[in-house]
Amino acid sequence: MIEMSRAEIDLLLNNARVGRICMADSSGKPYIVPMPFYWNGQTVYIRLALSGRKGEVLQQNDQVCFEADDYSDNFDQYASVLIEGRLVPVDDIEEKIRIKELNSAKYNRLRQGYRPGHGRSKPISELPMRKIEVAQISGRRKEESESQQAAPVAHPAANRQGQPA
Repeated sequence: MIEMSRAEIDLLLNNARVGRICMADSSGKPYIVPMPFYWNGQTVYIRLALSGRKGEVLQQNDQVCFEADDYSDNFDQYASVLIEGRLVPVDDIEEKIRIKELNSAKYNRLRQGYRPGHGRSKPISELPMRKIEVAQISGRRKEESESQQAAPVAHPAANRQGQPA
């Protein structure tokens, strides 16, 4: 595995459909939740109500790790990004509005306009938006073999029949 450049990290995060937020309670017991997210180049934004087990864990410890990855269908290419930081609420209404619009645009692009109904609709003031204050970010990808170097791709997902991640 080799270190990814910041441009490669941003590309992976901007094209990943799902990331995983990892947390641990005060005793160190881990918990992980897959979820959609928005990356603005500095911060990970997620819609996350503090209910159930995740709410209990995050009330004990707001330090989180976030992971997103991508891979080719036959695993000849693989990349992952890890972000460590603190999960905090987004209270600013203007920030919520801006990120909600950007997140909708991201997923409309990735789903090629298809939007399944999920039946949820909340006033923006009640939207349980949170963000990770990034303390550390790193990315690694599989080193390319000689045959892969002959036909480089910008991102592992580029091998998936021309579809973005």
